[in-house]
Amino acid sequence: MTWDDLELLRCIAEAGTLTQAGRILGVDQTTAARRLARVERQLGVTLFDRIDGRLAATPALAAAREHLAIMADAARQSEAALRQTKAELDGRVRISSTGFVLAHLLAPDLGTFHAAHPRIVLDFSAETRNVSFERREADISIRMARPAAGEALARWLGLLRLRLYRAGDGEGAAPLMRYEEDLAHVPEMRVLDRLRPHGQVVMRAGHLDILAEAAVALGAEVMLPEALGDADPRFRRVDDPAAVADRELFMMIHPDRRRSVSVSAVVAWIETVCRTRLIRSGAA
Repeated sequence: MTWDDLELLRCIAEAGTLTQAGRILGVDQTTAARRLARVERQLGVTLFDRIDGRLAATPALAAAREHLAIMADAARQSEAALRQTKAELDGRVRISSTGFVLAHLLAPDLGTFHAAHPRIVLDFSAETRNVSFERREADISIRMARPAAGEALARWLGLLRLRLYRAGDGEGAAPLMRYEEDLAHVPEMRVLDRLRPHGQVVMRAGHLDILAEAAVALGAEVMLPEALGDADPRFRRVDDPAAVADRELFMMIHPDRRRSVSVSAVVAWIETVCRTRLIRSGAA
């Protein structure tokens, strides 16, 4: 068995599905299934049972899970140690994403990153459009949509959960905040369409912070990420189990910068932040 085989087993055990494990590893479900079957043939033992649509570790694998976790942690520590070269761990790394991702997901953890890599300067570029790697507009791009086939290397980061919130303590029908028309197809707008098909839309904007402040001014309802809505006492959740939408986040890396030690350090930091602040599967 190779390290890749052990990492595959660890990811499947943590994610519970081949699809999610494949996303973490950057391969499709078919490839993950084929690799798992090969490992089970080599060992002559079944490593996972399918229970209620999810893969659960059999006793044979459960006995080794602690060792897999230790190996993964040792690998991360070894990689981090090898990257601690002052001559290389410096420079500028440009990250492009939405204002919310930069301000509410990454910026709060900048202290951790700066303490570990004080010579790397991060350039945050808030964009609602997809940036061009060909024009070198970014080294790393974090998108709230699945990249098109043939684009730069993409990594799945997790799910961002949004909910319907109401500003203030008013009762009865409330006006609505919506995205601009070119974003009408995204999951949170489809949820809003189902819940409030006849609601009065009073404002459209492409930035969550603008929508949030406008909602407060008008006592309106608005779809917001939980990290934004739950942290703001001016909002309360709309009590409806259907008032939820999940958005996938993907990280893309400029092909010419993938081997940069500084970029790799930033990528590792982003993945760590997302592991703690995003949903790693479809479960709540």
